Amino acid sequence: MSISTEILQKASFDRIRYAQCWEDADVLLEALQVKPGDICLSIASAGDNTLALAGAGANRVIAVDLSRAQIACLELRIAAYRVLNYQDFLRMVGHTDCNRRGQLYRRCRVRLSATARSFWDARPDLIDRGFAQVGKFERFLRCFRRYLLPVVEGNRNIETLFSLGSEKERRDFYDARWNNRRWRLLCRLFFGRASLGRFGRDPRFTDYADETVWSSLERRIPDALVTQTPADNPYLQWILKGRYETALPWSWREENFEKIRDNVDSIELRCEPLEKVLADLPSGTLNGCNLSDVFEYMSGRTYRALLYEFIRVGAPGCRLVYWNVVVERSRPDMFSRYLVSLKSLAASLHQKDKAFFYRNLVIEEVA
Repeated sequence: MSISTEILQKASFDRIRYAQCWEDADVLLEALQVKPGDICLSIASAGDNTLALAGAGANRVIAVDLSRAQIACLELRIAAYRVLNYQDFLRMVGHTDCNRRGQLYRRCRVRLSATARSFWDARPDLIDRGFAQVGKFERFLRCFRRYLLPVVEGNRNIETLFSLGSEKERRDFYDARWNNRRWRLLCRLFFGRASLGRFGRDPRFTDYADETVWSSLERRIPDALVTQTPADNPYLQWILKGRYETALPWSWREENFEKIRDNVDSIELRCEPLEKVLADLPSGTLNGCNLSDVFEYMSGRTYRALLYEFIRVGAPGCRLVYWNVVVERSRPDMFSRYLVSLKSLAASLHQKDKAFFYRNLVIEEVA
């Protein structure tokens, strides 16, 4: 069975699953250390982190996804960077209020491929709502915010969390007011396989899980709410408040807007199986890979076969960066001569990772 066939059998890819990227691009860029002239491969997802690689100066970014919906998300972002100013970009993606997103879309539309135009023309309601707000996973988080948070925390506790200035204040508040039995029970139910599969990720994506999503989350939530500063965490803000208030993801920040605009032509879109893209590349081509959590969706045997291909197409020093949620994936010992595990760097960056739902970060380097 091919890699793509194994993944395609698990779920449909004709809808937007992720309208935003939920991996921390600051961590990704620090892990990859992109240099001018680098060739990078990136799982497209919604496109934010692929655009971050372009903004960091990569010479070529090969964006890969099986889903035409996810490729359409990235393509519309690219068009928005090309034709809109920064403020209109924020309006278009839904960060700021706007009643003329249809007009902004028509300006972007002329820069889309026929496939992407067809996709978005058929979904004007998604454009009107802000197309970076409308994925299945974003709707799942919206349900969490609307129906669970008011029951277990309430607006007052949420506002207090973001106002506390010191780690000790946050620790005391978390222990006394936040981390109670009701919070843990409802989160265990809401982030269980059934509800997460129905409303968030496809349940088949946890076929190889060795723990529950909530078990992974439960370990990491204190990092986001206590150790890190919530006011600096855009992902936590969006989950708990439904908007970015005092922090934005890397590709949405004003200081990075022109960097991305100046280099969007470096992005190459590939809506096809990952193994086909790798097979088309000569040996030693790639300098860095953003692989999201793609390895979670496949068997260990398929993961090892794909890892072999990355070793072949990676130039010496090429780094693979990927995340685990509920499936433990990291370089097997059989590849130790060819792929070096950068465990200390990964552990250090994982502590800074503001996208707190991942159990660990993996960084490996072609020898």
